[in-house]
Amino acid sequence: MSKAIIVVDFAYKGAKRKGYGTGRTGLSSTLKYLQYRDKVQNQLAENRDYERWQDRGMGLHWRDILKNSDQMQSKHVLAWTWVISPAPDLMALVPEHKRRDFVCDLTEHVVEDYYTERGFDLLEYSYILHDRSTEDEGLQQLHTHVVLPGTAPSVAERLPVYNNKERGHDALFRQVATQHFAAMLDDDIGPEWRREREDERTRG
Repeated sequence: MSKAIIVVDFAYKGAKRKGYGTGRTGLSSTLKYLQYRDKVQNQLAENRDYERWQDRGMGLHWRDILKNSDQMQSKHVLAWTWVISPAPDLMALVPEHKRRDFVCDLTEHVVEDYYTERGFDLLEYSYILHDRSTEDEGLQQLHTHVVLPGTAPSVAERLPVYNNKERGHDALFRQVATQHFAAMLDDDIGPEWRREREDERTRG
C-alpha cells in the first residue's frame, strides 16, 4: 500500500458535557490550547507578525470562536474540529518561503470543497497553523487545526452537519484533501514528487 500524502481527521465537541474534555468547557480548553500553544512546539508563534487564527467567519480569538460555536450549534454538536496535515517529506519539496501560504490555501480548498461535495452551502470556520518537527526525520511538520460550527447555513434555516465514517464521510474527506494536495504539488513543483513516491513504494 502506498504511503498517504496527507493525513486528515475530524472530531467533535458535543453540545452537552459528558465528562472531561467534552461540551463547552472542553471546547474552550481546546481553543485556548490551540491559540496559546507552547512556542517551543509552535515555532511560527515566535514571529511577532504571526497571526494565529485565520478567520473565515468564526472569529480571530478563542472567545469569539466559542461564542459563535454557541450560536451555531446543532442539537448534538457544538463544534467540529479538524486536523489537516500534509506529509512532511513532500512539504519539504516546497520552497520554505511558500510553505505557510501553501498549507493555508490547501486548508481552505479542502474545507470548502468538502462541504460542497456534501451538498452544503459554504459555512463559517476558523483555522490555525501549527508547526513542529517530526520525531523520526526531523522535518518541519506544518499542519492546521480547523474549527467549524455544528450547523451549516441554508436559505431557510441552519442545517445540522454530521460526519459519519459509516456513511463514507471520512473517505470523502481524505479523497478531497488528497486531490487538492496532489494538484497543488503538481502546480508548484511539478510531477517529480510522484516519481519519488513511486520509487519509495517500489523499494518498500
